[in-house]
Amino acid sequence: MNETSRDIRYRQTEEDLRDAFELLCLKKDPQKITVAEMAERTGVTRSTFYNHYTDMPTLIMKIEDDILDEIFSMLDGCRAEGTDSRKLVRSFFSALCRYIRKSGYLIRTLSRLSSVRFIEKALLRFREYVLLDMSRMEGSPARQQHGAYMMAGSIGGVVGILHKWTLENCEDSPESVARLLTDVWIGSFSSFS
Repeated sequence: MNETSRDIRYRQTEEDLRDAFELLCLKKDPQKITVAEMAERTGVTRSTFYNHYTDMPTLIMKIEDDILDEIFSMLDGCRAEGTDSRKLVRSFFSALCRYIRKSGYLIRTLSRLSSVRFIEKALLRFREYVLLDMSRMEGSPARQQHGAYMMAGSIGGVVGILHKWTLENCEDSPESVARLLTDVWIGSFSSFS
């Protein structure tokens, strides 16, 4: 077998493992999914799983990192559109809600707030992203501190809405939830402007 075929098979197995994990997350806590269940779901052997990952926590951390990279790519993509701030925020939240709706892991995590480590990692990364933008703003340290508090309140509101939405199995459309998220985010900063 040539190197190209091997690379394609390797990537396909990675994709199959991730897809199986996402589906299993809809049925049970991600921390309780076993290698045996993953092997059964994908049709790969346990040894093939271990050729890709050391253990289930390693797979979960890789999936979490991939999820965050994809979310921040969406955010960068929305920013590149160069629209006004309300359209940018709405575009991002709409893409985020559509993404969450397809992810068993995110639905499980947000509805049960079950992976504190992942939520903390996401919140810290998002905070750093927003603070970088805020550091470019002019104003006194007190104004920047006020903005940091507004951001913290907005993030709390966003997580609360996403928690409720996923708890209700994402029944409302991503667009209607994106409208609410946009209102919360923009509303929190309206007193800051």
